[in-house]
Amino acid sequence: MPDFTTKDLECPGRMPGYLAVPNGSAKVPAVVILHERYGFVQHPRDVAERFAQRGVAGFAINAFFKCNYPPSLADGTKRHYTTDPETVEYMTAAIEALGITGRVDMAKIAVLGMCQTGRHPVVMAADSDRIAAAIVWYGGAMKADFEVGPYFPQALSDVVARVRCPVLGQFGELDKHIPVANVRRLRDLFEQHNKSFEIKVYGEAPHGFLNDRMPERYLEPQADAGWVDMMDFLKRVFDGGFARKRVIQRWDAELAS
Repeated sequence: MPDFTTKDLECPGRMPGYLAVPNGSAKVPAVVILHERYGFVQHPRDVAERFAQRGVAGFAINAFFKCNYPPSLADGTKRHYTTDPETVEYMTAAIEALGITGRVDMAKIAVLGMCQTGRHPVVMAADSDRIAAAIVWYGGAMKADFEVGPYFPQALSDVVARVRCPVLGQFGELDKHIPVANVRRLRDLFEQHNKSFEIKVYGEAPHGFLNDRMPERYLEPQADAGWVDMMDFLKRVFDGGFARKRVIQRWDAELAS
């Protein structure tokens, strides 16, 4: 039997979520999980359970719950978009729902975004003081992320300038949507604004390399390495390893010569 418990949990505003919590009565850290462009499919639930197996509550939320064509999202034939302010509202609702459970240490909450939602943890880190860390998996550095538009009302540089917590970025060397030049551009923004970050580019990894529900994208060695790096980052964050008066910046890239 798994050493965690799962349940469907509705957030304020009626946003659905899937919560996986380690068994026991002690309060634990938590990660709010935003899904890829494919919507609230099985993958983010898997990620929630994977966190719970390691002693961290995983709360996958349906940030596209207002979309009326989920099957078309899941098969990739249509897309749905949310604005930065909307997604901050949803993540805030998720944190409120976690507080109601009584199982979460509210000083130890991180937010994770993947692919299309990768930008939003950084926005949350800029607009809220309720998270301890922001985690980005192959997102937040697409061409559109650097441009102001109807969904992104603020320039990314202005967003990064207000970030209040450490940020982890995990990218793939062969990502066709986010070339390494874009990752460097994102890194430069964090450096320019003197923010704590760790960014890693995993060699030979494509876009979506964590998603084992998509065999054409999944790369087990890089995915496992990225997971280990992420859990190490979270442990250091939750143990107080990123003092607010110190700036810690790490860039690690494995690239073809």
